[in-house]
Amino acid sequence: MTKKTVLTLSVLALVTGLASGCATTDEINALKAQVVKAQQTADEAMSMAETANTNAASASEQAAAAMSAADAAQNAADNCSERCDRMMEKAMAK
Repeated sequence: MTKKTVLTLSVLALVTGLASGCATTDEINALKAQVVKAQQTADEAMSMAETANTNAASASEQAAAAMSAADAAQNAADNCSERCDRMMEKAMAK
């Protein structure tokens, strides 16, 4: 190879390297933007999940309270039914 050929190939390699370096920088910047957006989306999802978890815990507490009230109402109804049955038996016995 002659000096001219080596010089030409060197210049071409340098230009190609610089051009690909710029494209890579742009790609890296685009990738960084995507990563930032993905992190924001993940943060929003985490916040929504925490809110949903809090709401679910509250709903569970309310359901437990409702079940307790329903059990108390059932017990009261059972007691009332038993009293009515006893009253009916006394009335029939007379």
